[in-house]
Amino acid sequence: MTRFTDSPYERMMTRRPEGGKETSRPPSLSPGHPCYGCGNYRDGQPCVGFCHRQLTTWLRERRMKNHEAGNR
Repeated sequence: MTRFTDSPYERMMTRRPEGGKETSRPPSLSPGHPCYGCGNYRDGQPCVGFCHRQLTTWLRERRMKNHEAGNR
């Protein structure tokens, strides 16, 4: 590749970054952890502070109660 100047900065800026794909992963969860097996815990996604399983269970129960109350 032809360089426009003799500057060392030009050579440095045209190189590919070193490292790249070596990112740190969060540690895998142990089977005793409350979030173990949860579909919302994936690599690179941090914990959001509440349990999605409990939230979806609560919403499902609430919808069923509202649905049953509406049918009376």
